Amino acid sequence: MKNILALTISLILVLINGIIGHFFPPNGIDFTIILIPTITAIICFASENLNSILKSLSVSFLVIANDILIKLYSGGTHDLEGLEWIHFFMYCGILIGLIILSINVMKNKKENLYIKILSIITFPFLIYIYLQFFYQLGLGRKYPI
Repeated sequence: MKNILALTISLILVLINGIIGHFFPPNGIDFTIILIPTITAIICFASENLNSILKSLSVSFLVIANDILIKLYSGGTHDLEGLEWIHFFMYCGILIGLIILSINVMKNKKENLYIKILSIITFPFLIYIYLQFFYQLGLGRKYPI
């Protein structure tokens, strides 16, 4: 029950950030650097008996969902400079989130070292694969404020 609650709260935070990004355009991008470590901490520490690979997959899915919401539904004009700001804040949040995830995974004594390393590598690898295909998602869209 705690696992579902942690995932639901994290998803609601991502959706709230998407709404904030739509109605108050630069704030959704700015909150990304706070949102990613927050959802990582919620998923890692509130769901104790969740597999570490599932934690990594959940955080990756939420980071990708936040990026899609910011790129497609945030207000303002999307150009290359704005895209780089989005990615800068996302990378900073991912770095902090990766540290939180690594600490949580390494403290788990129930899983072997191979699963721990695999779950730590999975998080940035999935984000990398996503960005290879959708790096310029939303580029050139104009939303009047």
